[in-house]
Order: sequence, then C-alpha cells, then structure tokens
Amino acid sequence: MRIINLEKRAIIILLIIGIVAIVSGCVRYPGEHEPEPGEPEYQLQITVEVAGEINTDDGIYYIGLDTDGQTGFGPGSDIDYWEDNYYYIKLDSAGCYLYPKEESSSSISLNSSYTIFDKEKKLQVIIALSDLGDPEGSIGINVVTTDSGGSTTYDYLDDNIYINTELYAEEEGISSTNLEDDEADFDIIGAKVEITN
Repeated sequence: MRIINLEKRAIIILLIIGIVAIVSGCVRYPGEHEPEPGEPEYQLQITVEVAGEINTDDGIYYIGLDTDGQTGFGPGSDIDYWEDNYYYIKLDSAGCYLYPKEESSSSISLNSSYTIFDKEKKLQVIIALSDLGDPEGSIGINVVTTDSGGSTTYDYLDDNIYINTELYAEEEGISSTNLEDDEADFDIIGAKVEITN
C-alpha cells in the first residue's frame, strides 16, 4: 500500500514540475532581447484623404517618414530633400513602395499593404515599424502630392504629424490648401496616423 502511495506522490510531483516548466516557458539569460513567441509586431497605419479620387495615372502620392524622434524637423514639401534623410512611401502608376533612408538599401514593395477605398477618396498604407529601423520615441510624417513626373508639387500637409510609437497612438493632420477642381485628385484634405498591431 505504501509503495502505491509513494508512486502516486511521485507522479503528482512530476506532473506539477512539468506544468510549471510549460507555463514558465524557456529559460532566458540576461542580455537576450528576442521577442516573446506570439508577440505582435507594431504597425504604422496611414490614411490619406483627397478631395477628388486617388489618381496614379496623372500624379504621385508621397508619404515622408522621419524616424529620428525629434519633433519640429520632419519632412517638408521638398521631396528632393527626402532622399538620404527620410524613409518615404511612393504611390504611382508603377505601384506602392517604401524607400529606405540608406541609399544602398533596396525599396520594399507595399502592393499588398495598401488599399484605396471610400469612393476612391482614401488611400491607406500599413507598414511594420521594423521596416523603419524599429524607431523609438516618435515619427514625423508629411504627405505630398505631385504631378506624374514628381517635379511640380500640388499639395502637402500644413504641419507634420508627430506620433509616438506606442500601441493605439493616433494623430491627424490637415491641408488647408484648396486646389482647383481639375486638381482635386491631388488636393489633400487630411491624414490620420495610427499605431496598431
């Protein structure tokens, strides 16, 4: 009888040890920075609204992204200055691409990460924060529309949008410029930026 009780106790103790080991997960050593299994990656969701319709046949839509974390110094309306200084998204007739700050790096296709909706008035792009070098702090954002050659600027936000890289953060920006009716497709009404997972 006693042997059976000892065997039952041993089995129960082994089961408890097994359950504790499974619940606590793998051993981690100091200095390891690997993400936890199943940890969601933060994403930046940018929604741009225009007065007309998104029209990539006759123009280009740019979104500049400053990841330095300093407010007040984000991308302005001069897209020629963006190269080597900011990440930027470019939507034109060739598709949607994220261009890195580093000149030697290649662009990333976002063709499966953008949508045009709400009667073709809104463009929404979603990118992983890790594609921006995993920025900490805040990101400065501007939206610029140009002609199809990228040489004539039609519209841009009144001020850069600055968003903290915290989950569920939201910010908005507007453009108070009113373009002529024939340029309504490039007349930016505003932009909304969110951190999601």
